[in-house]
Amino acid sequence: MMKNNNIWMITLWAGTLFFSGVIAGFFVSHLVSPPPPWHNRSGPPPAPPSPEKLKEMISSRTIDRLKLTPEQRQQAMPAIDRLVERMEKLRQKHSPEYLEVFMEFFDRVDAVLSRTQKPELAKLRMEIIEQHGNRGGNPPEKPPRGDDNREKN
Repeated sequence: MMKNNNIWMITLWAGTLFFSGVIAGFFVSHLVSPPPPWHNRSGPPPAPPSPEKLKEMISSRTIDRLKLTPEQRQQAMPAIDRLVERMEKLRQKHSPEYLEVFMEFFDRVDAVLSRTQKPELAKLRMEIIEQHGNRGGNPPEKPPRGDDNREKN
């Protein structure tokens, strides 16, 4: 009789432990935010949205979330316009610096590639240029590099 009682106690404890783990896992999984959608993709991150798309995203999110009245919407739009304008200026201001870093990287990688690999590097270079707002398709001027001779040795 005692042996039968111990089996029930062990089963009860194991069941309780199992279900408490299930419940804890459920709550923890809802507390942790999922990774961004581009996290598992390979390649460069997505291009930033256009100023029009950014304005649309910010205004719809703000207006919907704050439940603004039509009058409040009208009053808030200049602030949204100013925000988008400033964000675009910052993006354009830093874009040449990003391009210089990428172009230096591409130049260094180009030195180790075979002739068959270089066209793919050229495509990648153009993608980066387009993503960083150089709509003319011309790469930024390369700064003179004084370390060319050291690399060849």
